[in-house]
Amino acid sequence: MWNRKAPPGAGGVTGGTPAPARPSQEPIQSNRSVPMNAAVIGKSIVIKGELSGDEDLTVEGTVEGRITLTKNNLLVGADGRVLANVHAQVVTVTGRLEGDITANDRVEITEKGSVTGNIRTPRLVIADGAFFQGSVEMQKVAEVRPIASKVSEQPLGKAIVGVV
Repeated sequence: MWNRKAPPGAGGVTGGTPAPARPSQEPIQSNRSVPMNAAVIGKSIVIKGELSGDEDLTVEGTVEGRITLTKNNLLVGADGRVLANVHAQVVTVTGRLEGDITANDRVEITEKGSVTGNIRTPRLVIADGAFFQGSVEMQKVAEVRPIASKVSEQPLGKAIVGVV
């Protein structure tokens, strides 16, 4: 049964001419860990300023400033470097993030991830081998509010110091 030869011209694995390839009905799967519906900042991109949006974001490049995705997820990829305060639903760090993080649901620092800054979230996952330096404030899901900046965003010369 398993060694049966196909008649000539029938195609298939056992002999004859191969059947023509037909387009797959399934979406092409990538080896990347980037969700298919996420916006991506590539490795060679550098952004300085404020980022906000209503979709998930993957950072493989460099972002300096502030990232606000209150109802969406942020993934800092292995090559990603974020020097910003972040507010998102879920924050996953595989690269490097320097700044305060506020997450409405969860912060996850993977084994190769590095975070320097304060974290405010209901749930925190720090993998073995990850780097974290800062403080953690864990609250109930409904109580999460952004970390108050130490210096408010006033015009130069008018800095107001706040309490964290």
